[in-house]
Amino acid sequence: MSNPNHLSIFVPWLHFHQPPIWNNGQLQGNLEKMLGSEENSEEHWNAQWFAQAYKNPARYAKQLTQEGHKPRMMVDYSGVLLEEMAKLSTNGIFSHLHVDNEPVGDVISLWREVLTEYSDTIEFTGSAYSHCYFPATPERDHEAQIMEWRRVFADLFGSEALSRVRGFWPPEMGMTGDPAEALRFVRLLKKCGYEWIILPNAALEHPEGWSTPELENRVHWLVVESGGESERILCVVRDTDMGIRQQSGQNAEGCISDVRYRGQEVGMKPPALVVPTSDGENGNVMMFEYFKNSFVPLFRESDRWSDVGFLTVSQYIDTYLSEGSATEVRLKSTGGS
Repeated sequence: MSNPNHLSIFVPWLHFHQPPIWNNGQLQGNLEKMLGSEENSEEHWNAQWFAQAYKNPARYAKQLTQEGHKPRMMVDYSGVLLEEMAKLSTNGIFSHLHVDNEPVGDVISLWREVLTEYSDTIEFTGSAYSHCYFPATPERDHEAQIMEWRRVFADLFGSEALSRVRGFWPPEMGMTGDPAEALRFVRLLKKCGYEWIILPNAALEHPEGWSTPELENRVHWLVVESGGESERILCVVRDTDMGIRQQSGQNAEGCISDVRYRGQEVGMKPPALVVPTSDGENGNVMMFEYFKNSFVPLFRESDRWSDVGFLTVSQYIDTYLSEGSATEVRLKSTGGS
């Protein structure tokens, strides 16, 4: 339900990936390899905090909701990382791994609980199975990458949870600028059930007369045309500066101040949509500080900023966008990421 007092809508987005690696003649998840290193090594120390980072969104969504708050967050995990999390959740490694004097435990079961009992708090987006960079990946592999991610997600969390996965995160937010390839890619996303995509402003033409917030803080129709054919899909744009500030540990009050500024710049209805994205396990800020010092205060103190609302991207689309109400954008000929 829309709130006429909301100047802006804010939702943080965390991206997660760990690659498989070739280790001693076998294919192994990088996190498992790190956890198997010497217990007092820097590699093992980092690995335990990575494991905790993959649990944090679900952990804090559950905690804040049980406190009576309404947290919102976007996340994406590569398919290979989801598989590795499932393996480490069931083979005892996570159960015997303690961080801050608590076992990491069964991360997949916690995510199942959140996606079932607290499904409005966190929205997953689809991605590629192996975190492939689509502009450099043969087109013949695109559908397999997309569908294998969906298979893994459905196997772990069920078909109902998969039905709520409406948006798509292209790894590295990489998008081709070739019109024919872009048209086929958008057509493929829609065939696979996706309704919207997130892209960086570097991949998009900047319409003359638009401020940066008008490009980055509105939902648009991405229109692609080639050979007399046309496709379109809703496009959410990463807030570049806010993503950098999120990664560097911006506190809640600073975040809200920047979100308000974007609402004032957009200066129209619907309210601005501010979506910063950052790696959820990259750097000490995200591993140690982000949830306690930035994410939690946003919602525990939300009464202090009643002019800022919190919704997931699809909740925003359902609340504020009607058919045909979005502006149009087009890709740069060079694409971008």
